[in-house]
Amino acid sequence: MQNANGFCADTRERDLDCYIRFWEYSSGRGNFPDWSIIIVRSNFKKNQEENLKDLTRFFKEYMPRYGYKYLCTEDDAYKYYQTLGLKCIMDGFCPNYALALNDLNV
Repeated sequence: MQNANGFCADTRERDLDCYIRFWEYSSGRGNFPDWSIIIVRSNFKKNQEENLKDLTRFFKEYMPRYGYKYLCTEDDAYKYYQTLGLKCIMDGFCPNYALALNDLNV
């Protein structure tokens, strides 16, 4: 799905349930920086932690070529931020986390 701000990818296959936003401009919404990849949901049936790290390594390697600079999570009830080492950018009822792609250690 495309919008004026970027695009969203929603995949629901046998072993994967994933929803990711690729934002070019956040306009300050949720304290997300511009040029963010926002993992809203990323559930793998097997090896959740290792597959999430593999996805993150892919983003770190290839997405800067398209201008993306940050990896974020939104309302992270799944605790992806702990697995990926993201830092809190908005605390409260629906906390958000982010880290520059260059700073990811996966």
